[in-house]
Amino acid sequence: MPDLLAFELSLVELAHKWRRVVDDELRPFGLSQATWRTLYFISRTGGEIPQKDLAFAIGIEGPSLVHLLDQLEGAGLIERRVSSTDRRAKSVHLLDKGSEQVALIQDVLSEVRHRLLDAIDPAQLESCRQVFVQILDNAENTKPAQMVTRDV
Repeated sequence: MPDLLAFELSLVELAHKWRRVVDDELRPFGLSQATWRTLYFISRTGGEIPQKDLAFAIGIEGPSLVHLLDQLEGAGLIERRVSSTDRRAKSVHLLDKGSEQVALIQDVLSEVRHRLLDAIDPAQLESCRQVFVQILDNAENTKPAQMVTRDV
């Protein structure tokens, strides 16, 4: 029987260490985890995303996102516009300077990926990817379970 707790802890530790390596590589360019992830997510949507969808995608609350977007807008990387479909909503648009930063981010992500996956058999990587896809699907389709209370 596999040690599922060890699997879970390894997965969490891997995600943490992978992100730390990326952060260490991007920090000299003035990119924090919050800024590089935000720019990257905007670029993955074609350079435009509703502000509320961006908050959900990167997992932060609205007020924190507003502060972050203020910084990115002040640096000339993004622009917020009134949504063309809902005047109450805003959409976030990647500007040319932001696209240049995304190109740098993608280069760093590619280099880190190459270093961290070096010497791992491609078939093992594909098998691992398939397992991750199934775990993600399971997580998407899982409803919160009722906690079992224990008498102490």
